[in-house]
Amino acid sequence: MKNLLIILSGTFISLMGHADIIRCGFTEPFVTSEYSTTTSVLTYVEDITGTKHSIRNVQFQIRGPGKFELIKKTGEVLQVLELNYQGSDGMSDFQYPYSVIDKSRVAGKLNQGGCTSNFFQEKDSDEE
Repeated sequence: MKNLLIILSGTFISLMGHADIIRCGFTEPFVTSEYSTTTSVLTYVEDITGTKHSIRNVQFQIRGPGKFELIKKTGEVLQVLELNYQGSDGMSDFQYPYSVIDKSRVAGKLNQGGCTSNFFQEKDSDEE
């Protein structure tokens, strides 16, 4: 399993030459986030109100095999992502390639969820 994560991380790094969008979903509260590797902008949308909050100059840092962080220019860690195919949005039957912990507290609290990217999509948990 560890070797698989190393390979996936290497694949992800090689694909980073292309633009990528990482989309995350969270419940309680219902919030989505979207990070663009091209613009370095992390945008949060409160699903119920549609209120948007964008943070510019967010760095994508590789912390180890399959481990990534989105970091504000002040050094504050906003999100911790792990490419482990164990992510969950808390509501659907989908299994997300990334599990995420959102530390930004944009939604008012520490939040866990699941993420996809252009290169890694969710799977129905009934599929194997």
